[in-house]
Amino acid sequence: MEIEEFCRKVKKELEIRMGGETTVSVRKIVKNNGIVLNSIIIAEKGKNVSPNLYMEEAYESFCKGEPFGSVLNGIMELYGECRLKGSLDMGFFMDYAKVKDRVVYKLINRKKNEKLLEELPYVPFLDLAVVFYCCVLEEELNSATVMIYKEHLAMWGITKKELWEDAGRNTKRLLPARILPIEELMKEIFAQDLEQEFAQAKPEERMPEKEWFDRAAGQMLSSLRESQSSLSMYVAGNRNRLFGAAVLLYEGLLTEFSKKIGHDIFILPSSIHEIILIPDDGTRERRRLWEMVCEINRTQLEPEDILADSLYLFLAAKGKIERLYG
Repeated sequence: MEIEEFCRKVKKELEIRMGGETTVSVRKIVKNNGIVLNSIIIAEKGKNVSPNLYMEEAYESFCKGEPFGSVLNGIMELYGECRLKGSLDMGFFMDYAKVKDRVVYKLINRKKNEKLLEELPYVPFLDLAVVFYCCVLEEELNSATVMIYKEHLAMWGITKKELWEDAGRNTKRLLPARILPIEELMKEIFAQDLEQEFAQAKPEERMPEKEWFDRAAGQMLSSLRESQSSLSMYVAGNRNRLFGAAVLLYEGLLTEFSKKIGHDIFILPSSIHEIILIPDDGTRERRRLWEMVCEINRTQLEPEDILADSLYLFLAAKGKIERLYG
């Protein structure tokens, strides 16, 4: 069974389960880098926003032998977690005066998104493109975003220059940058994973204090540190860990960091969400760093999270970024 047929079968069964108060549809959603995903949308009467339920993971489980009924139950559980309780007032989006303080930018790959960029206002940056989106502040939507298209600029009666200037002010304010040694970030991730695993494995027990998970993560990291050679790496992104590669555009960020470490900086675009910074202390083989970027992109990332198969260098004396490989 191909995934299209699987989606049609899911749609039919969901229509039976959900009854006449909903409309179930199947759509193909184009994501970053031209990746096309298959989505089920369950639209409830009286609600103007419905989540996209991507079917790739469910389809993979079905292909591996999980019974269709069990897979369908999982889709229903996912919908229960994602569905909104009511409608959202998106009327603010019609008035740029109400939008301008929420406009921010992110970085995507220019070549891999050529078709999408035909419809978007964007600013070229190296081999990348700066594109714009709106942060939706409604608490129920958490980190929801709305991409800004050329048609929105026409509706608002503004120019790309105005959009760029507003986004430049807002992005640093709404999505503050942070640069961490990679070991600190790993410790943070370890602690979050431990906490999540504990909650799933022992829901009936009282959750330990956060400090307990931090200590356990530190012990795990110590063991890892003993088994691997130390490498001065830093991870740069924003505190939300969403589209954090855009911190490359934050005025003064790389200049201040290069002063702090006393070197120019190799920039490895590890994903659209984060970048890796390595001091250029004369000991790094540039081509090997580029090969590392390509290997991570090929083996560790989801295709829609890839930023670029490139290696960049920030030259402190010039205050600019150059592309070395890619």
